[in-house]
Amino acid sequence: MGTMSNKLGHFSYLMRGLYTYYKFAFGFDNSSETYKVVMLTLDVVENRTHVQVLSVGDNIWRTIQSFPAVPLPNCYKNQGGSDGVYLNGRLNWLAIQDRLVSVYGWEENIKAKEFAIVSLYTETKSFTRLMPPRGFDEMSNVKPSVCILKGSLCFSHDFKRTEFIMWQMKIFGVEEPWTQLLKISYQNLRTRFHDFADLEYCQLSPLHLYDQSDTRILANNQEQRAILYNLRDNTAKRTKIINEIHWFSAKVYVESFVSYI
Repeated sequence: MGTMSNKLGHFSYLMRGLYTYYKFAFGFDNSSETYKVVMLTLDVVENRTHVQVLSVGDNIWRTIQSFPAVPLPNCYKNQGGSDGVYLNGRLNWLAIQDRLVSVYGWEENIKAKEFAIVSLYTETKSFTRLMPPRGFDEMSNVKPSVCILKGSLCFSHDFKRTEFIMWQMKIFGVEEPWTQLLKISYQNLRTRFHDFADLEYCQLSPLHLYDQSDTRILANNQEQRAILYNLRDNTAKRTKIINEIHWFSAKVYVESFVSYI
């Protein structure tokens, strides 16, 4: 059973206006062997995202360079895939390039080419931008997302409300070629589940991949149960665990961050 850690620190919450919001992410600095909390504060009035970093243990928030894009807002519908994900000393966010993003209603005008993946290297506190795969060239009603699977950065998106597609960056920082890792037809899900959620707003999110059995565990933002999908024969079944589990917000962490020995 997991153990809850002590409080990591605190910050003074300042309500700067209706269009200010916060995002938090957790990572590790290999050079100092220190766990760090990163706070993004988007000020829509200034059209700038401020970044502060807390090193676990000293309880001091340090300001670093501003975020070079606009992270997807927390209130962007169907939360989960817009959170920062950690991989090998880097925190990665899905973001919008070079434009002011309102908290409400902006997704109708967004273009696929405006998305970028912003990566923060925790050791040097510097940012780099990565571009999504070239196969992602058209937006739908459902936003794309990033996650970490099989020890790699992955990018998933909807294709014309007919398929769910996921790409893998096998070597971090090498954008081309992204490798297509997964493609699932919504029609297969509808054939299996006659009460499958409304596809207009349905969003899938991969939670785990089983290589030997070709089974993928997927979260569905419209339901309280995860889906087990087998690529070999294109079959699917729902899990039996349903109570009080927010599948779509599930994240993968190591078994223990700190040794108690």
